[in-house]
Amino acid sequence: MVLLPFSPRSKTWESAAFALRRLAEIGPHDCLDPWKLAPKLKLAVLDGRVALKSLNERDRQRLLGEDRFSWSGGVYPKPFPDGTCLCILNPTHSKRRNKVTLMEEIAHSYLNHKPSGLRVIEDGLEVREYNKAQEQEAYGVGAAALIPWLTFFPLVNSGRTIEQLADHYDVTRDLIIYRIKITGAFRVFQARQRVNGRVQPSVNS
Repeated sequence: MVLLPFSPRSKTWESAAFALRRLAEIGPHDCLDPWKLAPKLKLAVLDGRVALKSLNERDRQRLLGEDRFSWSGGVYPKPFPDGTCLCILNPTHSKRRNKVTLMEEIAHSYLNHKPSGLRVIEDGLEVREYNKAQEQEAYGVGAAALIPWLTFFPLVNSGRTIEQLADHYDVTRDLIIYRIKITGAFRVFQARQRVNGRVQPSVNS
């Protein structure tokens, strides 16, 4: 049994992902529920429709309408007195996409990522500035926690399709494709699909 991903970068993320799954008190074959894990990292998850009520009608409709694909969610950078931070998820996104977004924010918290800076977007609202290294690490660790290599590689090696893998882990197709590529399992996946007479063109993009 292969215990760690093939790619060096993914190997460094697996231990943190394992620690998060242990914190969630689940077994290696269990699906991780970020909504149950979030409170253990002092994250309070708020429905986006409730959070956006403080905005004016025009901006709220824009964020829930034409700009709904331009944001996924985030954590308000200033914690409450007890240390709890507020996490807001885009309510127009699917449950599976929200799951990925929340897991990434949980990873940020677990990895103790500090905001590289704050910027005001409007009406005094401050958001965290983008830090590429931190975002890549948080997304990688979050993906590994949701899709642990210990169970993922055997399923890939058995010839499961992207859709089957997404349903098994209850995540998006995009996250499965990302995990296949980032772990270095791409060639194995393609080889098993060819054996079964399948073509997965979206993985090649």
